[in-house]
Amino acid sequence: MKMRVQVVIESAAGEPPDVHEIACLHREELRPDTVGLTLEEAKTVLERIQQRLVEQQATEYLRTQRYCPQCGNKRHHKGDHTVTLRTLFGKLHLKSPRFYHCECRPHPTRTFSPLTERLPERSTPELLYLETKWASLMSYGMTAKLLDEVLPIGKHVNAATVRNHLQAVAERTEAELGEEQVFFIDGCPRVTAHLGTNTSEQREVGKSAVRGKAQDLGESLPCKWSSRSPTRPGAVGVGS
Repeated sequence: MKMRVQVVIESAAGEPPDVHEIACLHREELRPDTVGLTLEEAKTVLERIQQRLVEQQATEYLRTQRYCPQCGNKRHHKGDHTVTLRTLFGKLHLKSPRFYHCECRPHPTRTFSPLTERLPERSTPELLYLETKWASLMSYGMTAKLLDEVLPIGKHVNAATVRNHLQAVAERTEAELGEEQVFFIDGCPRVTAHLGTNTSEQREVGKSAVRGKAQDLGESLPCKWSSRSPTRPGAVGVGS
């Protein structure tokens, strides 16, 4: 048996459908190891579908940016470059044109790249979510190996990439907290002995710090306070 997997793209502008062949699967005798898609086949199909889908999305969006929305004049084309986008189902390289701004009204720059402005992050939210979630449960290296095992993007991810993405997400989340940021005490035997395992006592220590009593607390607990201390074995986190 031979099965062809195709993607048919129907444009909203009424153009003829665009057909792309994604994969051709061959199956013979039915056995436990030949039932359905293999993991590698599924990853390949997902990666190719993702590539076609995102390319079409980018093409249709850029078509809307070709003309000035104020006066309707066609924007002059300056050049092209490539934008790299990391998604759960593959690392994509998208053609990104640069246009001159229309002279019908002033602009802070002479040129702009619509696709770069539309996709300022180089990794999709879903990918960052999975990396952050898994990296909070296991090591960066194990997270990268798990991504490589089950998703097409895994072959482009390593431990350093996961660590950098996790740090960026943590800093952005912390910045959004404002005055409600969590404080951390660097772990040391004296702190552990003082706080013990009493959760309510730890919470009271955090409240004292938030109320501006960090100085008094620092005198009784000879440790360094920081809202950005790295979480590691031995670090004790307390907050309001």
